[in-house]
Amino acid sequence: MASEGEQQEVKALGLWVSPFVRRVEWALKLKGIHYQYLEEEDLFSNKSPLLLQLNPVRKKVPVLLHHHKAIGESFVILEYIDETWTHNPLLPQHPHERALARFWAKFCEEKVFESAWNALCSIGEEEKEKAVELTKEALEHIEGELKGKKNKFFGGDEIGYLDIAIGWISYWLPVWEEVGSMSILDPIKFPNIIAWISNFLNHPLIKHNLPPRDRMVNYFHGRRKLLTSTPHIKNGVQGGEEGVKLIGAWDSPFGKRVEWALKLKGIDYDYVEEDLPKKSPLLLQLNPVYKKVPVLVHHQKPIAESLIILQYIDDTWKHNPNFCLLILMGEPPQGFGLNSPTTRSSKLV
Repeated sequence: MASEGEQQEVKALGLWVSPFVRRVEWALKLKGIHYQYLEEEDLFSNKSPLLLQLNPVRKKVPVLLHHHKAIGESFVILEYIDETWTHNPLLPQHPHERALARFWAKFCEEKVFESAWNALCSIGEEEKEKAVELTKEALEHIEGELKGKKNKFFGGDEIGYLDIAIGWISYWLPVWEEVGSMSILDPIKFPNIIAWISNFLNHPLIKHNLPPRDRMVNYFHGRRKLLTSTPHIKNGVQGGEEGVKLIGAWDSPFGKRVEWALKLKGIDYDYVEEDLPKKSPLLLQLNPVYKKVPVLVHHQKPIAESLIILQYIDDTWKHNPNFCLLILMGEPPQGFGLNSPTTRSSKLV
């Protein structure tokens, strides 16, 4: 166990609704590490000086502060916690099993999370159905990983790294299903995942450290309404006048981040769906070097690469500054910062 002096040096900066923050809190609690929790109240438009100081590159949560040194990115923080406080290990001891845990954590982040979030934020039914199917296809691999195992959790009878890493599936995904009016976690199709969810949510430490469900439902209804709204005119900006066009692919997270930025800015635009395997003459003309989406066309001038496009949008349309910084998909949009207590002790469960 860590000494009391060491534990007093631990702080976690987060957002109440973020699954990335929650996985860090779960890890700290499983290790028995007391820490001070600091709520980042307005990630959307008014990031705190502390966040900008501790994470000047990403400007997002979670951030762990230990002995006055900051660590960002939730997966990196989990490994830091496991290496710093070696009791109650999270990762398996065998190198191959450790590698597998990291692989499946990354897989769920890239395949399950991305597809499920796209399904929640889809505008049309066809687009939503495709995203739901991609989510289910990804979950089939997780179901297969659990099949035939008699343990309660992925690594045995105790919660470990992979359980924490994909724990959002147990609680956030059902909320997204409700908000998006979609069905993903079919008990018949995914019996092992459902059993794991029951074990995970009934663990005392997890059960007493979850965000209020009703509040989450309201929060994600608001996020979905914003991100699925029809492109509209705002602050005098009109697509017909300025000729804003976006070439994208429905399942591309890079295209989605550009769409979200345009919507958050209130920019009216025309969307052109690209068939990437065939690559249209328009795409080859607008992006002859990379030959990929997204491409933003403004005043008949193309801009490529999603991060560059986000900066262009923020530089061109000055209203609602810093919105684009919130939608980098390293960790998906985290929201408007609803009122929450500014501090919380880890002893409160």
